[in-house]
Amino acid sequence: MNTEELINLLKTPLALSDDTVVSSLSGGTINHSYYINDDPNEFLLKHFQGEDSLAIDRQERFDLQLQLSKIRLAPKPMYLSSERAIYVEQWVKQCQELELSSFENSHINELAIALTRVHHVEIKTKTVNLAKDWQSYLLSIANPSSILVEQVTKLSTQWILSNEDSASSHVFCHNDLAWAHLCLPTEIILDWEYAAIGNRYFDILSCARVNGLDSKQQDHLLVRYAELNKISIDDVYKGCGKQASFLELTYQLWHEAVGLEPEK
Repeated sequence: MNTEELINLLKTPLALSDDTVVSSLSGGTINHSYYINDDPNEFLLKHFQGEDSLAIDRQERFDLQLQLSKIRLAPKPMYLSSERAIYVEQWVKQCQELELSSFENSHINELAIALTRVHHVEIKTKTVNLAKDWQSYLLSIANPSSILVEQVTKLSTQWILSNEDSASSHVFCHNDLAWAHLCLPTEIILDWEYAAIGNRYFDILSCARVNGLDSKQQDHLLVRYAELNKISIDDVYKGCGKQASFLELTYQLWHEAVGLEPEK
């Protein structure tokens, strides 16, 4: 869909003027993103791709983000097309460098603070079901290896048992908290596609992985998170240890399902 078609589609629902300008944005692993400027109004548009492999309920995500926007945690969603392929939200200006050459302690502190804010949100939404998600991803992979299939079967049983024993660790999670998703100093957080009630330690490890933190930086994240949440650091390490294999399998399956090579 070209920019003229996008403007025509959104002209009525967003009350766009004839002076509207649409610019393509870089970034995004599988979706196309655009900046819409209709001075003084600004929007972010996402054209979703590869939805079959991700099985994301876009209307449910829209409704969730609307709730989050009311507590100033997420941008306000503005439009979702009938076929769920075009999504628009209010533009939030980034006030910090989006890509860091290296993470300093100050950056890791901000990630820990953001995780803490998310984990303290009380909201009704779906609950993570990793065993179901793994099977869904597996079905999207052409000719998965027997080793991968066996791993899904084995870890699904382990996850179900672990999930039953870790109810106290269940909180609202972002599950994709990259540095670029933080809008400082507004405290707005972007990209809630994978948010759900889940295990806080899975979310912490996901944050460390998506930001490419090394072992020392990850340790700093865990220590700072423990301090902010008044949790024993031993309990944090223990909780993360139980979730590590689940995260790695999720990471591998997601990348294979969308046809990407996992980053090392």
